[in-house]
Amino acid sequence: MSHVLNPRERRTLDKLGFDRGVLIKGQFSVGEGGPKTMDSLVRLGLAEIAPSERYYGEKGWRITPDGYRCMYGKTIEEIMVPGGSPVRPLKLWQWPPA
Repeated sequence: MSHVLNPRERRTLDKLGFDRGVLIKGQFSVGEGGPKTMDSLVRLGLAEIAPSERYYGEKGWRITPDGYRCMYGKTIEEIMVPGGSPVRPLKLWQWPPA
């Protein structure tokens, strides 16, 4: 059964995908990156916990290839292929895809 991402999950996953690095708790705006939202994204495999490169000793989150696949239908490697066609976000973000 697929899980359709709610607006908070979508905003958080979009921010993780835009920054393409490890984000810590203080880098999220209100309505993004809350504990329940992050737990849900990690449980689905769309985000993962990782050590921060910028803030020593801090743990944060980063998007996974499945996170990009949920948003665009392709991984970041497939999106960034030279000469590839432009990619737009999918209208319905769900995981696993139907």
